[in-house]
Amino acid sequence: MKLKASIACLAAACALLTGCIQDEALNVEAAIDACTGGDIQQATIDPNNFTVQLYVSRAADLSRVNINFTLPEGATIAPVTQLPGDDIEASTYYFEGEENRVRQFRVTSEDGDYSATYSLTLWQTEMPTNYHFETLSSSSPYHVFYEQEDEGRFIRRLEWASGNPGYQLTAEASSATGYPTVQMATGGVNGGPYARLETKSTGSFGEMVGMPLAAGNLFIGSFDRTNAVKDPMGATLFGFPFFYYPVKLEGWYMYSRGEVFTSDGEVVADRQDECDIYGVMYETDDETSFLNGANSLTSPNIVALARLPQGQYWPETDRWTKFSLDFEPQNGKTIDADKLSKGQYKLAIVFSSSVDGGNFNGAAGSVLCIDEVNLTVTDQPTTNN
Repeated sequence: MKLKASIACLAAACALLTGCIQDEALNVEAAIDACTGGDIQQATIDPNNFTVQLYVSRAADLSRVNINFTLPEGATIAPVTQLPGDDIEASTYYFEGEENRVRQFRVTSEDGDYSATYSLTLWQTEMPTNYHFETLSSSSPYHVFYEQEDEGRFIRRLEWASGNPGYQLTAEASSATGYPTVQMATGGVNGGPYARLETKSTGSFGEMVGMPLAAGNLFIGSFDRTNAVKDPMGATLFGFPFFYYPVKLEGWYMYSRGEVFTSDGEVVADRQDECDIYGVMYETDDETSFLNGANSLTSPNIVALARLPQGQYWPETDRWTKFSLDFEPQNGKTIDADKLSKGQYKLAIVFSSSVDGGNFNGAAGSVLCIDEVNLTVTDQPTTNN
């Protein structure tokens, strides 16, 4: 009798559990978490204002732009107005013509009760070569810098990426100016705005996930917030299509290092923090669409690098100081003119307040300030190329 009673109780428990699973609430989230695709070089999502800035190279076919949307579980997305050139099954959408460069997409939650309409703006761009850090595309919840040069057939525009979206997960910043990467309104080289990057503690959240520090950083590329915790090095995607031969990277900086260097959360008494400034150009192929935090300085695809020699670092300075770096060939490679014209090379510029910040090593309070940066390029091969 006891065995029968136990079996009956087990059956009842299983029935109850099955009922709970069947009655589990459907997902109510309606959002765009990420945009990727063969044509997307950069995507900046503002979840507060429901806007997405999509950047494609000048070589992209705007009649069939490939966009793969990352959505909450069970959510769906569709254009508010479907155009004849859209192929939703193939994830390609029509942006041909100025009137179609801004399109509305509606995300619907799994339970069907919630929706959000996003405005997607597509930019067909070349990479600008002068960087002033004077304009923000967003100031909430954190600062997002953008540069724009209205010259030539294609607009030269990009948005700088940073680790700010990842730092948002820590809930350590009470305002935009509490993030590692911020714009300062005055005090730049010409008296105006500049970029300030600071290595900061990530608080209890960082301790919990083994990421005790966040370096202030600014780079050409994109930051994948969905990978910020599980693959932080892979979350930083460096580079933008580039169609010229890079010659020199110049600009102005100030730097002060924090007092206490830590590695894996432990104090390293005999080590001091250093900042990092570099430019890197690399060739893309079937296996490499972007370099990331793990291989941006070591990939065999790198063709040119502008950085201080290994073991040399930028000195501390409390006044604006000029930096200048020549692009030097790497891996025995030269730039192929045909591949260059087709947009098969990408270039990234990277600034960090802690040189080993990608591994969460550095000193809280290290500050790197950057302003008036210029990338010298040429249409013709140089002796270095």
